[in-house]
This record gives sequence, C-alpha cells and structure tokens, in this order.
Amino acid sequence: MRKLKPSRRPAFSRSGKRKAGRPRKLKVKLKSAERRRLREQMRKGRESVRVLKWAQALLLMDSGRSPEEASEAMMLGPTATRAVAVRYLAGGLKKAVEEPSRPGRARAIKAREEPRLVAMLCGPSPEGRARWTIRLASEEAKERGICEAGPETIRLFMKEHSLKPWREKNVVHRGKDA
Repeated sequence: MRKLKPSRRPAFSRSGKRKAGRPRKLKVKLKSAERRRLREQMRKGRESVRVLKWAQALLLMDSGRSPEEASEAMMLGPTATRAVAVRYLAGGLKKAVEEPSRPGRARAIKAREEPRLVAMLCGPSPEGRARWTIRLASEEAKERGICEAGPETIRLFMKEHSLKPWREKNVVHRGKDA
C-alpha cells in the first residue's frame, strides 16, 4: 500500500479571521497617567462595581498577568477580562473602562398619547358594553389610533394613573377652556 503525503489544506476551514486553537496573547501596557487615573478612580469608589473590577483587571494585566490569571484574581469570567483587554487595545482606557450605554426599549405609550388614553378610559364604554375591560381598552386604543400598547401595558398605565373605569365616580369633566 502506498503512503500518502499529508495535505497542506485542512480538512475543514472556519469562516472568520482567527483560526481555532489557543487564544492569542494579549499584552496590556498602561501609560503612567492611565495607571494613576485608574488607581484614583478605584480610590474614590463612585463607580459601579463592574467598572471597578474592569479597572482592577486592567491593572493586573498591566503588571504582567494574563487575562485568565486576572479573571481568576478578580472573580470575573475569562471572556470579560479578555473583552476589557481587547477594548483597551482597540480604543484606549476610556473605551475599556466606561460602561457602554444601554438605552433599552422605547415607551409603548408616549407622553402626548397619555391624555387621549385617559380621556378614552374615563369616557363612556363602547356600545353594547357595560364597562371597560383591559383587553377592550387595548383593542379600542389601537382602533382609535391612540397607541399600539398591549393589554399588560394598558393595565400598568391604568394602575400608575389610578384609573378605575369600572367605578361610577371615575368621570372626566370638561373645563371652561376645553
């Protein structure tokens, strides 16, 4: 039987820039001013714990420890410390240590829609209905084009504004200027 030469091509290739295997070494070398700033930031204690741990991890990596050793010392995940090191190398100290903004979701009921929704809920119930229900209020608000909020959002809105349309004393009176 004939012996085959090993192929230079791998049996399979990964799509992406990095090859599989051992993670690359990350060398973090802080400038003296950055080191001073991090120590001062930790001394003040006005930052969140997450930011302080990131700062401590950077200082540990600056002193010669690997990201894995720093993560063990700081009780952080190795992915988190590697991410801090990568952010530092890519964008400097500010990008590495400051928390990125997390804007969250937009409000379902906008401020300009609130008065219209309150007026609808405090007004008479639709034809054939004795009172407003949460599901009915949600459907009617969508139908009238007031807002696109679901039943749970309407329930929370009613609770927040102390609206109880099933009670008789819950009426909106027109003012003189309306």
